[in-house]
Amino acid sequence: MNEGHRTSSISRPRNATGGVTTRTAKRSTVPARSERAPASKPGLLDDFTTPIAREDQIVRRGHGRLILGAVGALIALAIGAALFVLPIKSWMHQRDDLRVRTDELSTLNAANAQLQTEVDRLQTDEGIREAARTEIDYVPNGEKRITVLATPAASTALPAGWPYDMVSSIIALRQAEAVAATTPSTTSAVAATTTP
Repeated sequence: MNEGHRTSSISRPRNATGGVTTRTAKRSTVPARSERAPASKPGLLDDFTTPIAREDQIVRRGHGRLILGAVGALIALAIGAALFVLPIKSWMHQRDDLRVRTDELSTLNAANAQLQTEVDRLQTDEGIREAARTEIDYVPNGEKRITVLATPAASTALPAGWPYDMVSSIIALRQAEAVAATTPSTTSAVAATTTP
């Protein structure tokens, strides 16, 4: 049996008479496996390291080999990206999401603790009374409700005439003094507005 390349699935080209064509081309100087000295033990990488005769090569020109090498390198890069780059990128996104979710959890835990404190306070008698007063305006027996409204600001719009002109100038002077007290650079403006 021949120790050369076995190509059981690839049919050999036939000549016009129906027989298998023989190659008359010049063989390379690389001896076939049967012509080589027998190795002590066949190695695992013999098929990859043994040179192939030029007529048995699939791609014979240098350009085809370069293209085939470039395609192989692209495939290797795609596999490397799929195995290393994409999982690392996904892991980094998961780490960021975990940090955001941890911050949200701590905020929610603080809000829950505050609400639990409020619930504990409202379960006491004093808390119930206070909640009834603020929520439903409850007044217990013996107490009297007095509603006090905030006093509105006085109107400074006065009619024109003798007593009101003097009051208007006093109000304007006091407003200017209040503004001057807040900003010291406006003292000259206050003096200019007070002179008639």
